[in-house]
Amino acid sequence: MKKYTGFRNGYVRVRIYGEQTERFLNLCRAREIRISDLRRESELSLTGCLQIRDFFRLAPIHRKTKVKIHILEKHGLPFFFYRSKKRKAFFLGLLLCVGLLLFLSGRLWEIDVEGNVRNSTPEILDFLEQKGIRHGMAKGRLSCSEIAAEIRKKYPDITWVSAKLEGTRLLLTVREGIFIQTTEEKDKSACDIMAERDGEIIKMITRSGLPRKKVGDLCKKGEILVSGILELKDDSQEVVKYEAVHADADIYIKRQKAYYHEIPMIYETYEWTGKKKKGIYLKAGRFYLEIADRTKNGWYQIAEEQKMYLTKSFQLPCSIGYITQNQYRKIKKEYTREEVKKLAWHTLQRYEEKLMQKGVQISANNVKIEIDHKTCVSKGFLEIIEKIGEETPVEIPEQPAERTTEDG
Repeated sequence: MKKYTGFRNGYVRVRIYGEQTERFLNLCRAREIRISDLRRESELSLTGCLQIRDFFRLAPIHRKTKVKIHILEKHGLPFFFYRSKKRKAFFLGLLLCVGLLLFLSGRLWEIDVEGNVRNSTPEILDFLEQKGIRHGMAKGRLSCSEIAAEIRKKYPDITWVSAKLEGTRLLLTVREGIFIQTTEEKDKSACDIMAERDGEIIKMITRSGLPRKKVGDLCKKGEILVSGILELKDDSQEVVKYEAVHADADIYIKRQKAYYHEIPMIYETYEWTGKKKKGIYLKAGRFYLEIADRTKNGWYQIAEEQKMYLTKSFQLPCSIGYITQNQYRKIKKEYTREEVKKLAWHTLQRYEEKLMQKGVQISANNVKIEIDHKTCVSKGFLEIIEKIGEETPVEIPEQPAERTTEDG
């Protein structure tokens, strides 16, 4: 702090020479004139630093002690401004820089959204832009409470919003409500359950409707498995009425699914040559300046961009990017029998994983891999178990005629 104060007020480094240097120091101490960094060069000479105001108080002491005082160095803002008084362009640039920083500090340059899962950040930013809240706007036009209220109004599943302005950064912290996602109620209108694939029924649980098939039966595509028409019969087992219901059942079938995949033994790939090119670019708003040797063909490009900050919460509306280009070339290679066989099995496993993600069970794998000098062919079939059942509108038959008995 003392060093900063000395630089601000200005100080000089002096050499004091004479036979009464000790008396000179005693008189300075009596008048509370501080001499810092005091060093004795010889019996008659010493050096030290004094603030400007203390230096001008040395005149009476100088007359009494008859010592010689020489200024060796001058430091501090007063001397800097004095030496630079003819550099008008420098002070004008300094003034413009301060003005630009003040202007930029009064603008919004970054909007961050935290805590959102179901509502994406770009979606929220687009909504804010529709409301006039965008990058580069004046911070004085922002109302954090109004922003929070607008977001809660637009997104009902957001139960809590916090809007906070930190420097040139607007931080939005949201909390989305926890909802148990329930399946929509099924249409209660009358329907049949139809088979959309051929297969053997291995499991069938009927909750409503009339089963037309049973476990162990074969079904064909388009065949009705559970009917939505119930027959109401009398004591003599004659149909007196048809009633339409919403058929509901869990039906699982076992079937064979064909598999075929072909891998060429000779393939094209890429390898790095080791040559690299680097460049940079500057971006400020719509302004873009790139200093790089761009080559399209045969070069793979990676760009890393960094935002520029004056302080942690003062983001500048500009960024700097670093471009790295690596040269590559196409080459042809040939798989070995072990490599291509391993690749074929990995491809088959990925296919099985995709089926299982859809709820399909694999009960048997009858796929064989055949390799010749040109291709590797995986062919065969998978025995799978899957759930089927497609709801189709029911055709309600004409109700049977009512029978009447005449008194004899």
